[in-house]
Amino acid sequence: MRAQVEVISLGNEKAALVSLWTRWRRLALPALFMLAAVYLEELFLKLYCFHTLTVEGAIFTFLFTMPLAILLGLLCGGTPVRLGRVLLPLCTGLVSVWVGTQVVYYHLFKAFLTVFSLTKMAMVAQSFGEMAVGNVLANWLPILTMMVPTLLALWFRERLIPNDALAKGQRIRMAAVAAAIQLLSMGLVLLCGGGVLSLRYIYYRTATPELEVQNFGVFTQTQLELRRVLFGIEPDAPDASAEPAPDKAPPDLEPTVPDSPRPTPEAIPGFHTLPIDFETLIANEEDEGLKSAHQWFSQRTPTPENLWTGYFEGKNLIWIVAEGFSTLAMDPQRTPTLWKLSHQGFVFDHFYTPLWGVSTSDGEYVTTTGLIPKSGVWSYSLSSENYMPFALGNQLHQKGYRTLAFHDYLYSYYDRDKSHPNMGFEYYALGQGLELEEVWPPSDLEMMEQIVPMFVDEERFMVYCLTVSGHLNYTRESNAMTRRHWDAVADLPYSEEVRGYLACQMELELALNSLVSQLEEAGKLKDTVIVLSADHYPYGLTDEQYSELFGHQVDPVFEIFKNTLILWSGEMEGTAVKVDKYCSSLDIMPTLSNLFGLDYDSRLIMGSDILSGSDELVIFANYSFICGDGYYNSVLDQFTRWDGGEPDLEEVAGLVAEVQNRVAFSATILDCDYYRLALGGPAGEGTE
Repeated sequence: MRAQVEVISLGNEKAALVSLWTRWRRLALPALFMLAAVYLEELFLKLYCFHTLTVEGAIFTFLFTMPLAILLGLLCGGTPVRLGRVLLPLCTGLVSVWVGTQVVYYHLFKAFLTVFSLTKMAMVAQSFGEMAVGNVLANWLPILTMMVPTLLALWFRERLIPNDALAKGQRIRMAAVAAAIQLLSMGLVLLCGGGVLSLRYIYYRTATPELEVQNFGVFTQTQLELRRVLFGIEPDAPDASAEPAPDKAPPDLEPTVPDSPRPTPEAIPGFHTLPIDFETLIANEEDEGLKSAHQWFSQRTPTPENLWTGYFEGKNLIWIVAEGFSTLAMDPQRTPTLWKLSHQGFVFDHFYTPLWGVSTSDGEYVTTTGLIPKSGVWSYSLSSENYMPFALGNQLHQKGYRTLAFHDYLYSYYDRDKSHPNMGFEYYALGQGLELEEVWPPSDLEMMEQIVPMFVDEERFMVYCLTVSGHLNYTRESNAMTRRHWDAVADLPYSEEVRGYLACQMELELALNSLVSQLEEAGKLKDTVIVLSADHYPYGLTDEQYSELFGHQVDPVFEIFKNTLILWSGEMEGTAVKVDKYCSSLDIMPTLSNLFGLDYDSRLIMGSDILSGSDELVIFANYSFICGDGYYNSVLDQFTRWDGGEPDLEEVAGLVAEVQNRVAFSATILDCDYYRLALGGPAGEGTE
């Protein structure tokens, strides 16, 4: 009798499960299918872009995929059957298209596509559509693989969307399950607070797209990106009781040529600050975010003036941001002008050009403003409506300089026709005062030959140039500069793409040679400072191809970003002032401001004067950093000291907080037009 009861009981349970499944399969089947489709494509993206997959990344990506899959299943299964069978392959296809687009975009720009960039996609497609098509064709197998779920959705849509009735309230309960899983996943992230840069910190505090994709998936990263754009980035709370720490003494920079010019100490140096009444700003501020900004800026240690302050005061300035430039592109025979300028003047032994989200535009923004770009938006474009008093174009224009900016590409690309005039420049580019041969990429040499006569006879001038000849792709078929200089590199022991890259950088060499020659002929070389750095490393080369130039497998976390900063004047010819300090493109603007004796407030700049005694801190987009004591790898959450000793984890955590604050308050400066607020800038849009 007992056995019979147990059999009946088991039979009832089985019948109950079958009945439960029958009632819910209309919603459960498409949800389970979408879970499998989205999760597998998320894993594919991680492996294809990062070549690695962590346990934490696999688990949390699955957890955060579940709510999305349930909602998509609800969308497809909770509508009329005929419509649901259309929506299922459509939704699956959109998922595949978004993931595939991210794969192509990442391989083109080493960054993930943001929702904001989608609003400018027509412009990007116009310029890089052919490259994107080439990238898709080159990666046809993985792209085709990602479309398999869409084909399966088409094939099995009748089975996945059965013709079952939905009970009252099922849709609401399904949505509630999705919300509960989302909240549970977020709660689990809150528990993951171990390490210096924990999963909790990455999810709730930082702006690190790569780490977000690695740990939570691309769809969660998109959601976090939208949150940042709409609500900003939360800084680490400043300590209201903190006092500014004393600054270090400036480094003792000795020229390698004894008789070369060197400044002599004549007065007690002051500090690079402006009169800002932070106490009043704090007392009158009702917005908590701005109040935190006032507190943080007020507590920062200002950079002191030093023996190099005003060293270039009154001189002309030509400032070049060179597309895809790398130290490894230089050679004493092939690029003698670049080689000479990089080995004379100020020589920076540890200079880096980190890569940011919007590639060239963000590289410009960092270099010319000393600020960190906000993730998910075009920071330089948005800054065009802000007061930018520290921009060297604005500063030197007020001192009587003629200030001009040039770019040998489309004048409105990345909205430079708005941002660059706001930085104080007369702006010339293709379609706006500059006409060049219609080839891709255009010629830097042709630009230099055309523009130098426009300013060389001015009494004082400041010129900013953004070059383009070094742009990807690096093949003879797609790059006119590569074809032009191919014979000079044809016999080098590298792959075709690497030789193509070296060839197109020779056009930059010719442009610099032309610039120096024209300045010398006009008698202006001695009174002119030439500055050149890259917008980013040549990411148009794969890591394997770039490693050919290194002669070993390149470290993709730090070494790949190491580069050269040229800071030279005709007056320093034959002189090399060695600077043994870790620095980056974020530090160029304040360094030039100090050398030209300009008034600025170093507390409101995220970089620092390299020639001062300020602390060394090179910040990368994923919150990795290099400092005077060692380097921190955010992917591994590991700090390594130069001397091999054990790191002080509290000190490392403090540096991570410093990085986070520089990122967050850079966004505040951009979003809130902070310079206008703090410095009492003129009312209205822009600087003028």
